[in-house]
Amino acid sequence: MVTDQQVQKLVYQMEEGHLGKWIRLTALLSAMVALFVIFIFDPSYAGFYKGLNHPKAMEQAQIAREIARGNGFSTKMIRPLAYSQFKSNMGAMPGPRIPDTYQAPLWPATLAPFLLVVKHWPDSLIPYRAVSKDRWQLSTRDYIYVCDRMISAVAMLFFFLSVFVSYFTVRRIFDNYIAIWVVILTLACGVFWQYALSGLPQMLMLFLFNIAMYGFVRAMEAHNEGAPPFGWLAFTAFFFGLLTLTHGIAFWPFVGAFCFCVVHFTPRWKTALVMSIVFVGVCTPWLVRNSHVCGNPFGLSLYSGLEQIRGSEAAIMRSPILNYAGVSPSIFRRKIQTQLAAQMGNLFQFLGSMVVAPAFFLSLLHLFKKPAPRNLRWALLSMWAFSVLGMTLFSLNDEGSGLAANNLHILFIPFFAAFGMAFIMVLWTRLEMPVRIVRYAFYTLLFGVCALPFFNILTLATKSPVQWPPYVPPYIAILRDWTQPTEIITADMPWAVAWYADRKSLWLPMTVQSFLEFCDYERLGGKSGGLYLTPVTGNAGLVSDIVKGDYKDWAPFILHNVNIANIKDFPLRAVTPMPIDNQCIFYSDRDRWTERGD
Repeated sequence: MVTDQQVQKLVYQMEEGHLGKWIRLTALLSAMVALFVIFIFDPSYAGFYKGLNHPKAMEQAQIAREIARGNGFSTKMIRPLAYSQFKSNMGAMPGPRIPDTYQAPLWPATLAPFLLVVKHWPDSLIPYRAVSKDRWQLSTRDYIYVCDRMISAVAMLFFFLSVFVSYFTVRRIFDNYIAIWVVILTLACGVFWQYALSGLPQMLMLFLFNIAMYGFVRAMEAHNEGAPPFGWLAFTAFFFGLLTLTHGIAFWPFVGAFCFCVVHFTPRWKTALVMSIVFVGVCTPWLVRNSHVCGNPFGLSLYSGLEQIRGSEAAIMRSPILNYAGVSPSIFRRKIQTQLAAQMGNLFQFLGSMVVAPAFFLSLLHLFKKPAPRNLRWALLSMWAFSVLGMTLFSLNDEGSGLAANNLHILFIPFFAAFGMAFIMVLWTRLEMPVRIVRYAFYTLLFGVCALPFFNILTLATKSPVQWPPYVPPYIAILRDWTQPTEIITADMPWAVAWYADRKSLWLPMTVQSFLEFCDYERLGGKSGGLYLTPVTGNAGLVSDIVKGDYKDWAPFILHNVNIANIKDFPLRAVTPMPIDNQCIFYSDRDRWTERGD
């Protein structure tokens, strides 16, 4: 018979002892698994997951597939500016494998083994997919590409891992109570889920940044105890190097960390030397590779900094030759002012709409007793300030997806939330509220406000199975059947053609004449397989973009009122409208879409 003493002991173990920790951990893992299943597999068909939705995510995904094939860091998405870069440095376009010189390498390299797993998985383990010989080939019966699910699942895995790392780091800075709150608020932050599902590398970046911050905290603790911190500083610099190899703009938070460390740790020369050597050692092989393949250690990535100075990034990458006429310091100043004002005006949104995160800036006015949080907040401020500078120089363009690929604010949300929550708890404790139900109501309200965007994702998801407009994967994949592997499809969404159709795709040049030159001389190493236009251009501003803007030379094609017979030497004389609602159109040299018995 169970005695009252045994029951009391069991209750105590559940609330305060080791059993309680295991129960909380089991509940947390169960919640993570449930959310994973809901978002990735969507068993209730609620429309939570619709596949990848960001151009940069698709571009990096097709690079990962090329790595998995054994083709190295190569791409099937061709920028006209890349052609000019290759031509000026190598004399011609390399082929048949085209080295990518725009994207950072670590995220595609991380995804490649997982895509291989998909290729060799048994058919029974691949949900929502008809059986086919090549699992990398998307069928017209599959609205969601199985590799899309895998990529988002990997991103979500790194999100969960980053949550655990941030828990242990925050617990060292403050206590277990604040660390648990950070875990809860991070899991309930909608922006993390949006980035995880998008396929962008931000979740891997978050994981690496959290590990770097753990090393940062350990270095501070060693310094406060009189021990040498240089081993932990090297550890921190190493993961900042990996972070930069995941996205080049992550160089900027390292600059902030470096500046703080040189001021805080002594001897300063040794701190600077250790961190510089480790960081440069991690990044140098990739810079050498870029310099070897295209003559520029930074590839095409630096040209994205010309956005708003020489037009949009799309216009820059679609131009074979850049015109620097009219560029002046006043244009740079105007861009910096515009970008900075946009970031500060939308700072609450960039910090995940988490109400406790902006409270970090108020915590700078509070004198924490422990040296670790007292010093770390200034390190975070330094890293965040330099990150803002980097995002200002390279812009925060969401490319129509609602998510900016250059967003670094997301990295700071968990630690900003930790300091904000600690500061709020200090103020709340000073109120000395004796009524327990009032305290619970306050905590519930705080959680509800922070988690509101996440609840909106769960309750306001549309039933559409795809990211339309502009993406319908099965009808993009059909271009694979209409073209040969050696042919090149010109498109306004080359990232999607390269990913879903698995064909080389040239980003629509700025002018028809440039397109004809690429076709006539086969400068890209293959014949033209067609011209594919979608709502990417069709839904652009009629006057601002199509009639007088970036696509003015292609206006008749985009508006579907071109008379091809009147265009001299235009090689694509056959045309067919494509789903959905004929908003996509494909021009080709012949009828490739009519089924023939012969």
